[in-house]
Amino acid sequence: MKSIATKSLAVVALVAAMGVSVPAVAFAASTTASTSNTATASTPWTTWRATWVTYVQGIKAINATFHTSIGAARSTLQAALAASTTKADRQAAIAAFEVSAEAALNVRVAAITAAGDPPAPPAGYNGTAYVDGIQAANEAFRATVATAQSTLSASLAAATTGQAAKTAHLTYEQTVGTAVSTRAAALLALGTPPSNPGQLL
Repeated sequence: MKSIATKSLAVVALVAAMGVSVPAVAFAASTTASTSNTATASTPWTTWRATWVTYVQGIKAINATFHTSIGAARSTLQAALAASTTKADRQAAIAAFEVSAEAALNVRVAAITAAGDPPAPPAGYNGTAYVDGIQAANEAFRATVATAQSTLSASLAAATTGQAAKTAHLTYEQTVGTAVSTRAAALLALGTPPSNPGQLL
């Protein structure tokens, strides 16, 4: 069961980054800003970009907290396994790890849900439709994964056998696999990123 749990947590780490990633088009500077000798005036695009950066930093902080919690749980697991002398000791250590991992997972899902959707780009710019498409794919992906993670946590809490826990992990991984493929197809359908994404149409 340990290997299945660890594999599922690795999947969580992978999808955490995918759910907020955006190509460089989202961060491109506006080419329509007025300039002076000392500064470049803000535009709706650059203002949105700053808001987006703040949002992404918040998501990254949530993921960092999750990774810290999982790292602590793994260290506790390794210490418990090293000190174990019986099969029962090892099973208890793994069960404790599962409980800690489930708690960390629930905290992450709640935090991601509370963060809401990313800020939408302003209308009328060369990159607006492209970024909207990316964000729609990411939002659908995160919603699917968050639901799958909640289901996994509930299933593990209700599992009374190792096989039931294994089935819960495998179901989760299959759901995430489908979500990854769906997101990839949606991003591919967007085509080539536009040139000068911060330029007014």
